[in-house]
Amino acid sequence: RFKELIAEEKFEEAAEIARAQVRNGAQVVDVCLANPDRDETADMRRFLTSVVNKVRVPLMIDSTDARVIEMALTYCQGKAIINSVNLEDGEERFERVVPLARKFGAALVVGCIDEVGMGVTRARKVEIAAREHDLLTRKYGVPPEDVYWDALVFPCATGDAQYVGSAVETIEGVRLLKQRFPGTRTVLGISNVSFGLPPAGREVLNSVFLYHCVQAGLDLAIVNTEKLERYPSIPAEERKLAEDLLWNRGGDPVAAFAAWFREKKGR
Repeated sequence: RFKELIAEEKFEEAAEIARAQVRNGAQVVDVCLANPDRDETADMRRFLTSVVNKVRVPLMIDSTDARVIEMALTYCQGKAIINSVNLEDGEERFERVVPLARKFGAALVVGCIDEVGMGVTRARKVEIAAREHDLLTRKYGVPPEDVYWDALVFPCATGDAQYVGSAVETIEGVRLLKQRFPGTRTVLGISNVSFGLPPAGREVLNSVFLYHCVQAGLDLAIVNTEKLERYPSIPAEERKLAEDLLWNRGGDPVAAFAAWFREKKGR
């Protein structure tokens, strides 16, 4: 809906979506205007002009374009967050974006990704983060409290062998990152974990996954506050189905989970 409103240049209405997220409990609003068919800089400027009059929470500027990030930070009230930097192309993105964070006093989402690829196992996440932490704190002078680790969330039900068990690796990766790098924070895009599942089941799995991530020390979660299932309200049987899927327990936890929610929809 947000994407459609931006395409129609209804920026005031698009800003109302941000206000609805805040009404439903969002403490930060992630703002992403990237669209290959549109001018991201112009869209970001027009949207921020509207949204800063409607919400009084920090903004997370979600862009891969350093010029868009710099412009957007001039609109942010208080402390902003930049989403994101990583080492996929070596230090190239660090060199372009980290100085902007220092200039504007913004925090940084730092992905566990390097030239080899994305960190799927907990060990790889920590290995990559150690190198990034050294660069950020020693070379660029970023305070640890301005580093928000993105331990990465992968779909657990697509059948892709490299991601089997990845949900647990992310949960434990969060735990290790918090232990290894005191003072830093952690953030995850929760809904990636349920990609490919029935819509009703996705909300349940997202909520159960979020619960276990928070128990491991997660500080921030990117979620849709208007659709998030509250963990205590989820029936015990559905919690178990979700946990079996996250931990890859049983003969075919993906099929069992999907079948339950397809049947539930039919009832």
